[in-house]
Amino acid sequence: MKAALEFFEATRHGPLGKVRNWLPWRWIGDRGGLSKEPPPNAEAAVEKPEPGTPKIGLALSSGGAKGLAHIGVIQVLEEHGIPVHTVAGTSMGAYVGAMWASGVDGKGLEELAAEMRTGSDLWSLVDPVAWPRRGFIRGEKIESRLRATLGARTFAELEKPLFILATEFDSYARIVFHEGDVASAVLASVAIPGVVVPVRRGDCEYVDGGVCDPLPVSVLREEVEMNRIVAVNVLPTIEEFNRSRRRVPQLGGHPGWKRPFLWLNKKVNWFSRGNLLDILRSSAMASQMRIVEHSVTLADVLIRPVDSKARWHDYTSFRRYIEVGRKAAEAALPALEAILEGNAGVPTSETESPAVHVD
Repeated sequence: MKAALEFFEATRHGPLGKVRNWLPWRWIGDRGGLSKEPPPNAEAAVEKPEPGTPKIGLALSSGGAKGLAHIGVIQVLEEHGIPVHTVAGTSMGAYVGAMWASGVDGKGLEELAAEMRTGSDLWSLVDPVAWPRRGFIRGEKIESRLRATLGARTFAELEKPLFILATEFDSYARIVFHEGDVASAVLASVAIPGVVVPVRRGDCEYVDGGVCDPLPVSVLREEVEMNRIVAVNVLPTIEEFNRSRRRVPQLGGHPGWKRPFLWLNKKVNWFSRGNLLDILRSSAMASQMRIVEHSVTLADVLIRPVDSKARWHDYTSFRRYIEVGRKAAEAALPALEAILEGNAGVPTSETESPAVHVD
């Protein structure tokens, strides 16, 4: 049988090719994996910029719901014709970056975000684990939502080259996904330790990429040849984070009729300030904010759409986050246009800061 399949494969382009196409073995040979012709979208990820146009890489940070600000930045880039060749994303940055690289434009990204209008919409993505030994959420509903847009698409089938960061659970090594199934790579990148059960992809388990690289500028420096890199960081600084936590009013700062409800919420709500999931997330953010301090020095332009009132799980405030992203990107337009003209400098070890820093 194998010899027959090899024979008919050898006749694909020979004089017997026309006869072969009428035979049922053609179907068997193609299904059996003998076909050497590339898939129709194999070259889709190779985007060729126009001559003289710099290759710009876009790095999108982690940050939970605050990462919806990436959508606002992308919208401004599209509106002003700023060409992006390659995207790298971590956690929420991977989620938004994957959707954009798959062909969903800025308006479409906002429509996807608008599907989380209420708290009940958000809870529809929660699939609780009966005995939360490794996490409270299985993540299967999140994956279903991803596949509603991405399907079984591979990295080679995307419209833009994409790099996704995750953390290998056993070794805590930084892993860069650039091949194979996209949706499972994104799910691995957003799997917050302690909240989402570690994601198995192949023979390994993975957790949130923000653990090791919350702002993947270095990936664009290492993996591809970019002329310029634009980094979008939604994470606050340590000082900003501490100020935002101090501004949260205590029970005494609320009307008397609200206090019993707030007290009850604090006792039973895992997401409430100071409770289990808040402690896990805040601890993870503390390390991420310090790692980001180094990552930003590798970017040519840093855009910081930081919302001091944002909560990492408040996806219903998507419009506010998107607007914050738009304003920060609009403020960065002179720097972005300078990149296109080739006038932006590359950061050096002497300054240890990006060429342009826009809040």
